[in-house]
This record gives sequence, C-alpha cells and structure tokens, in this order.
Amino acid sequence: MTETSEVLENVFECARLAAEKRGSQLLVLDVGALTGFTDYFLLVTASSDRRVRTIAEAVRDGMKEKGVVALGIEGVKEGRWALVDFGAWVVHVFYEDLRGVFDLEGLWAEARRVALPESVTVAGATAREDGQ
Repeated sequence: MTETSEVLENVFECARLAAEKRGSQLLVLDVGALTGFTDYFLLVTASSDRRVRTIAEAVRDGMKEKGVVALGIEGVKEGRWALVDFGAWVVHVFYEDLRGVFDLEGLWAEARRVALPESVTVAGATAREDGQ
C-alpha cells in the first residue's frame, strides 16, 4: 500500500479531525506488515477525559459525513482510552496520563512512523515522528 493510498488519506483526515479538537502528539504507525488486522494506527493524546470523548466522537462523526463508517467505537463513555476502528486503520485516543502506560509506540516499535502532512498539525497539535 502506498502512502498516497485512499486508506492513508483517511488516516490523515482522522488526524486532522483530532487536531481540530485539540488532540496532540499525533503519531501514525504503519503496522500493516506486522499484523493481520489493520494497516495503520493513529495515536492521539487528549488533556482530559472529556476531550478523549470529544476527539473520538469528532473522528467518528466527521468520517461518517464523508461516507466512511466506523466498524466500532470503544471506551468513549469512560474517557480514558477510546478506540475508533475503521478496519484498515484504528484511531487510539488516550488521556495523557495513560498513553505512556499502554505504550503502543513501544509495543509496535518495529512499525514505520508515517509523517503527517503539515496541514494536519493545526490548532496547536504536534506531530510525533520520533516515537517519543
């Protein structure tokens, strides 16, 4: 799959939607060669449980408006770690204190980091290409 693929463009759209809701530390991991259940993870940090919910719902709703329906969404009610599953990519939204605990960057350390387009890093969001 190339980085100009429709799937990756959808991942970038999810990142843009998350950034608009003040998601930070955005990181795209290409896990396609490492797992059989998805191609990309988008990791997002949120500064509160309320923001976790807001970001996850904005991603789900924004993609639905584009005709892309999530297969499932988990953790929104709790607001600590929300997961929005689109099949070919999965969006993980973490409350900031939990991102390091789950350490998906470490768990998937062999995954290639995908640079986000500059247009995604809006509203104070910061891209994470170094995995830190």
